[in-house]
Amino acid sequence: MPDFPYINARVRAMRSRLLDPGRIEELLALPSLDAFIQALGRTPYAHEIQEAQSRTTDSLRIVDEALARNFYLTTTKILSFADGKARALIELVLMRWDLTNIRIILRAKHTGRRDEEIFTSLIPAGRLNKPALKEIVAQPDVAGVIGALGGMDHPLAVALAEGLRDYLETKDLLTLELRLDRYYAAYGMRISSGRGHNEEVVLRFLQDEVDATNVKTAIKLQRVDGLRRDEKLRFFIPGSRATENAFLALTDVQTAERGIQAVRLQGFPIKTFHDDPAAMERELETAMLRVQVAQYLQDPLGIDVVIGYLAMKYNEVVNLRLVARSKALGIPRDRVRKEMAVV
Repeated sequence: MPDFPYINARVRAMRSRLLDPGRIEELLALPSLDAFIQALGRTPYAHEIQEAQSRTTDSLRIVDEALARNFYLTTTKILSFADGKARALIELVLMRWDLTNIRIILRAKHTGRRDEEIFTSLIPAGRLNKPALKEIVAQPDVAGVIGALGGMDHPLAVALAEGLRDYLETKDLLTLELRLDRYYAAYGMRISSGRGHNEEVVLRFLQDEVDATNVKTAIKLQRVDGLRRDEKLRFFIPGSRATENAFLALTDVQTAERGIQAVRLQGFPIKTFHDDPAAMERELETAMLRVQVAQYLQDPLGIDVVIGYLAMKYNEVVNLRLVARSKALGIPRDRVRKEMAVV
């Protein structure tokens, strides 16, 4: 049965194919999107670029499809090295991308966005590959999305099915998403139960995810007036290292700094507080990426290396997507650098 020393040896070889900062800077300096695509065709993304060019002439779509395909192949390659408990833990780490993709699709169907717009925002990685995501995106509404996920026996479909009736009556998407996040946390903690090093690392990974969700939710609640304590706590997800009191402090502009200090003392890697939800979300995403990338240099015989590498790869894909859009829209290079997550 392959274990993490075996898996990590192969992941380290894959690490050598990541683009270094100098190469990213060269791509950022290119004058046009076409030049960017030509240059990307001379990197480890070459095969996926060629495949995408055979299907479409839309330049941004070529980049999106190539990067998404490459990331998915990367994750399936890592899974192919593992079985047993190691595979179950890696699948759990990858489920965070399923969760993100499901959230994007639910919000898009709730607001009536076009299918083409939805798909450009998705990055297949977990159980939901490109054909599965296409099937889900093709559904006409939120109920159809939940039905499609159930038909695929996806673990997260259970929570959505339980909340569907309430959603159809109230059209309250936030409550449906909250149910999804709570189920993900509980499911993940059940799978990662155990006293071994790898289980502890994955548990911390999940706790960081739950902490980030709780902080984001609390900042949004600052803009909702008149909520009682119990009404605010309805949005709190158990499993977080942050306490209910810290969450409540974060929901009030006057006490938010105290709330951030409290979650920081519990080990959550957030340094700066922003009262703007969008700015805070970017700060949280960058902080989470840095923590996950740092795992690569932790235990060389544990899942730490896989988590660190996946964060590096995801960061690269996100930054390349950002560079491509900057070329398409004529965004100045300095502004793009500020938006890029440098970890």
